[in-house]
Amino acid sequence: MERGFRRKFDRKLGFVFSLFLLLLFFVLIRILDLQVTRDSDIARKIEENFDRVISIKIPLYRGSIQDANGRELALSVPTVTVYAHPDTSRIRNKEAFITGLSRITGIPAEEIRKRIRAGSNRPVRILAGVDRELKDEIRRLIRSTGNTSYVGLQEGYRRVYPNGSLASNTLGFVGTDGIGLEGMEYALNRYLGGGFSKALIYLNGGLGKIYLHPLKGLLGEEKDVLLTIDTGVQNILEKIRDDIVRKWKPKKVSIILLDLSNGDILGLATYPYFDPNRFLRYPPDHRRNFAVTDVFEPGSIMKPFFIGYALDKGYVSPRFSVDTGKGRIKVYNRYVRDLRRLGRISLREVLVHSSNVGTIKVASFLSKRDVEDLLERFHMNRRFGIFPGEANPQIPDLDYPANILYSSIGQGIAMNTLNIAVAFGGLATGRILKPHIIKEVISSEGKALYRAEEEILRDRVFSERTLRWLRKTLTQVVERGTGKEARSRFFTIAGKTGTSQKFDLKLGKYSKDKVVTYFAGFFPASDPRFVAVIVVDEPKGKRLYGGVVSAPYFRRLAEQVAFYFGLKPDKLK
Repeated sequence: MERGFRRKFDRKLGFVFSLFLLLLFFVLIRILDLQVTRDSDIARKIEENFDRVISIKIPLYRGSIQDANGRELALSVPTVTVYAHPDTSRIRNKEAFITGLSRITGIPAEEIRKRIRAGSNRPVRILAGVDRELKDEIRRLIRSTGNTSYVGLQEGYRRVYPNGSLASNTLGFVGTDGIGLEGMEYALNRYLGGGFSKALIYLNGGLGKIYLHPLKGLLGEEKDVLLTIDTGVQNILEKIRDDIVRKWKPKKVSIILLDLSNGDILGLATYPYFDPNRFLRYPPDHRRNFAVTDVFEPGSIMKPFFIGYALDKGYVSPRFSVDTGKGRIKVYNRYVRDLRRLGRISLREVLVHSSNVGTIKVASFLSKRDVEDLLERFHMNRRFGIFPGEANPQIPDLDYPANILYSSIGQGIAMNTLNIAVAFGGLATGRILKPHIIKEVISSEGKALYRAEEEILRDRVFSERTLRWLRKTLTQVVERGTGKEARSRFFTIAGKTGTSQKFDLKLGKYSKDKVVTYFAGFFPASDPRFVAVIVVDEPKGKRLYGGVVSAPYFRRLAEQVAFYFGLKPDKLK
């Protein structure tokens, strides 16, 4: 009987213990629920029964952005923030504490004094972004002045860009809340993490305090990202950009270089630019990535595409010749002119000498459907969507034949530098590759979660016969035509100059003074490895043409990039 009683007692005890565990489980679930939503009924009841509720932010680590070779472009540096009790009158030995903190951090004592004097109904942030190596020394100061109950430290992170303005318009920046606001910092928020998580502290004079730790955003969720940018290439492009700005004093500059084997963007330089470590000191215009956010009429850069299409479709042959007459042609109610009279010239010479008249006569064979097909083949009718704020090309109404003719010389149609670079790469290889700016995403454990792979958007833009003709012709543009200032002693370069007059909205016509100059090309022309574009918006000076302003810098770009990657000069064979 005693044994039976014990069995019954054990069962009841087990049942009570199980019930206790179940209740404890539900209590924990509710507490965890509170960590996610403060607006729940229980949270409100707790607030009603406690004197004060303080919400504090817990800073979270943000992953790094690196270049293609693992060099850090943006990283989070550990810091500490010094907080004081909301009632700063409670701080003991105030002057000793202020002078000591000033001595340790180098912050003027008066500045610290002002922040302490201000007071608040929330914890007072005395100093933020202090080097975490000073943490122990500050903690000793807090103890020695008797302020352990009134002054505390909170660890956090500060975003640092160790290379200053290098690739700044591509990288963007992180705001004071630890979240990316522009550029790739913004685009990569879901991978990099960062920001803050909230924790609630419920205070009551008699009951003490309840501290609810955040559920989300803990260490380990952040990831590191490798971009396709190569710091060595980026430095080359930015030095060239600076030289262009120094000589031509333009409004804007954009330079982009792509690897033709996989579509990787190896470098992207813009002007104006900024230092993301001090982004608040710069106007918004300086923080834009003009290579993708702004579109320009490409001018004569469009000519190889229209002539190549007409040749590929059989509307003209390589033996086709054009009579350019007196160097002008009437397109409906407006005359279009060449820079000089060329007379009757071959199809190749139309491109070599960049004849507007010759190009328009060839483009007259193309229909609306042809032009739509051409733009589709080279992805010149839409953006790629790999950058924040990337602008779509602007295509005119092709139902009007005049718009087809003007588009052939790059007027009335507009696109960004990235679109031009990818399209010109198609002339080099016959393929349109989707460009990449993200190379890899690496987890906190070091595992590759994403790795960019070659993505072919169009495998055959023109026949190989047409491509060979175009490559030879574009090489002649550089060797003896409008692009001869881009001619290199070491490497063969194929390219095209472009000069586009900007439309003046006030005058209602194209400006004679405001132009955009281009050079787009690929190299080595004998075995294309890279494609690049240089755009200079509103240069100042004389002879404002693509062959004068942009072409000389393309030669420097091609030679320096080729030697950087160890290519052997193909002109010395």
